[in-house]
Amino acid sequence: MANHEHKEYTDAVDLYMAFSRHKDGQEAKCMRQVIRNPETDLAILELRTKILGGKWRIHKTVNKRDTEKARKWLLKKLIDFPEGRGFVDSLWRTALLQRESIYGEIKFLLDVDTKDKEKITKVKELVGKKLLEEIETESGWHFITKPFDTRKICELDFVSMNRDGYVYIKTVGEKYPK
Repeated sequence: MANHEHKEYTDAVDLYMAFSRHKDGQEAKCMRQVIRNPETDLAILELRTKILGGKWRIHKTVNKRDTEKARKWLLKKLIDFPEGRGFVDSLWRTALLQRESIYGEIKFLLDVDTKDKEKITKVKELVGKKLLEEIETESGWHFITKPFDTRKICELDFVSMNRDGYVYIKTVGEKYPK
């Protein structure tokens, strides 16, 4: 029997992550999906969250993931932990999410937990021309930036800085009733 699955050879990929959280009155869970076709893969992940029910937040990796670096991490993991052969698909996604699997120049994620316009303006002034993208979240903003001196940003109590993280895409479902 032939395998007619479409295979795309690429040096780098992104991942979608769906999170349910204790904060939303649910058991903390995570689903990860390697992105091959953004629209289709997002629709599949959304469908999976709807089947499970509850409230899920979907994010995407800020930095692309290097498939060669992840391959080396996976091979070493399987040598050191042969029992992992039974869930190699999960280990592959874990390999891709390792910090050492970042592809290309690192981008930072600033999680700005406010919608206050003055505070947002202050963050934008501190980041300056390093700001690449702004994404509104439920409780604030995610700013994706080029690397910069983060000392002043880290002094702000409403900003969390991450050198590798997940940018908000959307929320699916509703909070479980109490």
